[in-house]
Amino acid sequence: MTNLLTAAEALFTLKGSLGRSQQLGCSIVKYPCRMQWPCRLNCYKLKDPGGIAAKVDGNNDIPTLTPVQEAQVNRQGERRAAAATVGGVAAALLVIIIVVIVYICLMRLKRIMRQTSESASSMPSPTVEMGRSNNSLQVNELCPYYAHNARQLTILELEQATRCFNQSNIVGEDRFGLVYQGLLQDGSIVAIKRRMSSLTTNFIGEVRKISCIHHMNLVKLIGYYEDGYQQLLVYEHLPNGHVGNHLYDSEGLPIGKLDLWRRLSIALGASKGLEHLHSLDPPLVHTNFRTQNVFLDGSYTAKVSDYGFGTLQREVDQAAASSSCIDCFLDPELSSPENYTQQSDVYSFGVFLLELISGCEVYNRNMSTLEENLVFQAKAKAKDSDGLEKLVDVTLGEHEKDGARRMVRLALLCISKSYRRPSMGQIVQELERIQREIAPFYSQVNEDIGVVTLGSELFQ
Repeated sequence: MTNLLTAAEALFTLKGSLGRSQQLGCSIVKYPCRMQWPCRLNCYKLKDPGGIAAKVDGNNDIPTLTPVQEAQVNRQGERRAAAATVGGVAAALLVIIIVVIVYICLMRLKRIMRQTSESASSMPSPTVEMGRSNNSLQVNELCPYYAHNARQLTILELEQATRCFNQSNIVGEDRFGLVYQGLLQDGSIVAIKRRMSSLTTNFIGEVRKISCIHHMNLVKLIGYYEDGYQQLLVYEHLPNGHVGNHLYDSEGLPIGKLDLWRRLSIALGASKGLEHLHSLDPPLVHTNFRTQNVFLDGSYTAKVSDYGFGTLQREVDQAAASSSCIDCFLDPELSSPENYTQQSDVYSFGVFLLELISGCEVYNRNMSTLEENLVFQAKAKAKDSDGLEKLVDVTLGEHEKDGARRMVRLALLCISKSYRRPSMGQIVQELERIQREIAPFYSQVNEDIGVVTLGSELFQ
C-alpha cells in the first residue's frame, strides 16, 4: 500500500508539467513513458514486475500506467522480417528475369547479324529486284547489296572447315575443280569448290550475279574466296548427293532404287530450276546441265547446281574440246561455247531424262564405243514401234511403263533438232501433266501399303 501511495504522489507532481511537453521521463519506471491525454500514460515497463494500473481519487484525468504487451512487439518484429524476406526474394527474381531477357535479346541480335553476314535465307532475298515483264523475271544486274547474299570468307575459315583441304574431305570433282565437304564455325555443313588453275578476273562479278538468284530448285551459294592463285565457292551441302548415285552403279548400270513417281518428281524439280534461270531478264543459260549437277536434299527435292559460271568455264571448255573426249550432254549443234543458248540447255535436259528413265549412264560398260551412247541408241530405237519400251529401266513395274514411255518421248523431243525443241516452260507443263495422270495409281498404292515418304528405307 505504501508503494501505491508513493506512485500516486509522483503522478500528482508530474501532472502540472505535462502541458509543456508530450514526452516525460518517469523516475519510477525503467523506460521512458509517452503521455496520452486526457486519460492515459503508457509506460513500457515498471520497476514492479506486476506493473500498476490504478485510478487516483477517482480522477480519470490522472494518467494510468499500463504494462507493455511484449507479444505485440514480437509480432511487429516478425512482420518486418517477413516483409524484408519477401522483398529480397522479389528483387532477386526481378534481377534474374532482367538477365534472362537481356541474354535472349543478345542471342537474337547475334543470330540476325550472322544471318545477315551469310547468304540470304531460303526465301527470295529482298535485295533482288524482281518484277514480271513479259513473263520474265527482271534481276538487278549489279545487285548493290550482294555482300549480304554471299559471304566473303577468309582462307583461314576455309582451311579450318576442310582441315587444311585434307584429301579425306574430297567428295567429288566438277568443271570448277575439286569439291570438299566442310564444316564452318557456325556449324553449317557446306560443299567447297576449289579452283587453282585457269583463274579469271571476272570471278567477283559472276559471284555478284549468282548471289542474287534464289529458287527452291537451285543450290544456294553461301560464300566465296579469291586470292592470287586460287578461287573458292561455298555452297549449301545436300546430303543425298547427285541423282546418278540413285540411278546406276559405278559401271553405269541400273540399280532400281527409284520408282517412276520419284523419277518424275526429280525431273520436274530440275526442270523448274532451269526454267527459273531462263526466265530471268536477261536469261541465264546454264551451259553445263547434266545428271551430276542435279542434287537431292534431305527430302529428295531436286536442286540444280553449277549454274551461272559459264563465262568462267570458257577457257577450261576450250582446253577440253581439244581432247578426244566426247561430252554426251553437249548440244551437237554448238559450233563454239560462246553460242550456247537456252535450246542447248534443253538438249542437255533431254539427255538427263534418258538417264532418269533408263536407269543407265549415258555411256556405260555395255557400250563398246562412244558412238553407241544412250543418245545414239534412243534415236535409233525411236524408229521402232516397240523401241521406246526398250529404253525404259527394267527395274520399273509393268504399271509404270506407260508413264515412262511418255517421258522417253519428251526426252526424244528435247534432243531433236534445235528448232523442234520445246522451251523449259513447256517441258514443265508436260511433266506436270504426266504426274497428274499417274497420280491416282500411286494414291491407291499408298492407301494399300501405307504412304512411303521420301528419305525412307527405299532411299538408303
